[in-house]
Amino acid sequence: MNYRPRLLASLFLLVLPCAPTSAQDYDVGDTFSDTLKSGGEGPQMVVVPGGIFTLGGGQPGQQDLGKVKIDYRLAFGTTEVTNAQYRKFLEATRSASLRTFPENNNDLPVTNVSWDEAEAYLTWLSRETGNHYRLPSASEWEYAARAGTTTMYAWGDEVGKNMANCFDCKSGHEGKSAPVGSFKPNAWGLFDTHGNVWEWTKDCIDSNSAPPANGMPKLFGNCNSRELRGGSAQSDAWSIRAGARASSLRSQQMSDVGFRVLMVIAD
Repeated sequence: MNYRPRLLASLFLLVLPCAPTSAQDYDVGDTFSDTLKSGGEGPQMVVVPGGIFTLGGGQPGQQDLGKVKIDYRLAFGTTEVTNAQYRKFLEATRSASLRTFPENNNDLPVTNVSWDEAEAYLTWLSRETGNHYRLPSASEWEYAARAGTTTMYAWGDEVGKNMANCFDCKSGHEGKSAPVGSFKPNAWGLFDTHGNVWEWTKDCIDSNSAPPANGMPKLFGNCNSRELRGGSAQSDAWSIRAGARASSLRSQQMSDVGFRVLMVIAD
């Protein structure tokens, strides 16, 4: 992918510890939204189980990167972060980016947000809620996108028609982002893990070593670039597979890249 870099918007950056959130009384499959100190609610989350899966999927034409064991419960944003949710952050931090941020299209996934800007949103969200939010690792992302399946897509090995938003998906969106939740969720209640917008993950890029086998983020290698997952409305069907991956400079803002949030649920 070739993208034109842009200057980073000024942001209100905060510092947080990297520990998981305290124990929460949530069961697998439960959904919840944390209350924001400034008013309103954060992104809707869904609790997914721990488990073991094959990173890369073990499918023909895909690189099998071995078994990953996630022995902790996760809560994922059911959708990508929306324009409305990100605008609340910009307003609360009095960001200069508000001058050029869209005033409508509230239900579209936020895009043109760099990895560093996504991190700033997550730091703000953590301070607002008292719980620790972060970007998912690439392994956690793929695990949740698969939702227990071993096929190319969460619904099978064929992209089908109108199952997701991509260039080959016959969704009717003609290469443009769709409102979040426009397509059926996977078995664990996550929407748009295939297509719509690429999603930032926490992982640095290092082609010479495998990701951690416990599912944690890869925080070594080239950390000026970060891994992207999921494909977008502008991607072909091959690029929205659960095991597909791409990367970009963490400073870049791209019209088809957004993010979703994750919380580790401590037992």
